[in-house]
Amino acid sequence: MAIIRTLTLILMGCFIFTAHAWVDTDFDGVPDKKDACNDTPANSVVMVNGCIDTELLIVDEDAEDDSAFDAELGATVTNNAALIAEQCRQQRDLSVAVDCFGSILQPVYFDFDKSKVLLTQRPTLVRVQQYIEQHPEVVIRLEGHTDSIGSDAVNQALSLKRAATIKNLLVNEYQFQPTSIGIVGMSNKNPVADNATVEGRQRNRRVEFIISAE
Repeated sequence: MAIIRTLTLILMGCFIFTAHAWVDTDFDGVPDKKDACNDTPANSVVMVNGCIDTELLIVDEDAEDDSAFDAELGATVTNNAALIAEQCRQQRDLSVAVDCFGSILQPVYFDFDKSKVLLTQRPTLVRVQQYIEQHPEVVIRLEGHTDSIGSDAVNQALSLKRAATIKNLLVNEYQFQPTSIGIVGMSNKNPVADNATVEGRQRNRRVEFIISAE
């Protein structure tokens, strides 16, 4: 009887620990134990650490909502890329649409030394799919990147693998034509942030979408 009671307590403890581990206070897809920003606004696209990439925030100088006003930027800051993406898709001129969409499309970010695409990054792929449905004539170049940790050979292989992973997802799950997607590994040669910081390295572990008209 004591053995059964002990096993029951162990199982209950595992269940409670697992449930606690996957608490997601702000519903951004990143559990609180890994979330560095656990109060992001609803429907935000976040990096794998749960934070919004502030370099890709959209500045709306005409907005009337003072609650989101950023005194340093001197404008209202939003993360409503989905709304802007819809406006880009409605552009009839292809070159204008390409420039518009390319200006707001967030990269896909990765955990350290990983090429697996986390669920938090799927909204970016959905937006690309929706855009291509409207403009199937465009081509995509996927540029894989890493942070500065590791050898050149390892980072080159990892950056290319990240780009290839995104291409496979776009082809197999989002019905893209493989001939419309090119991939390249950039290793750590083109950082967008300081590799000396944790936040900088997080932003550098990415795949960027370069969209152009044929």
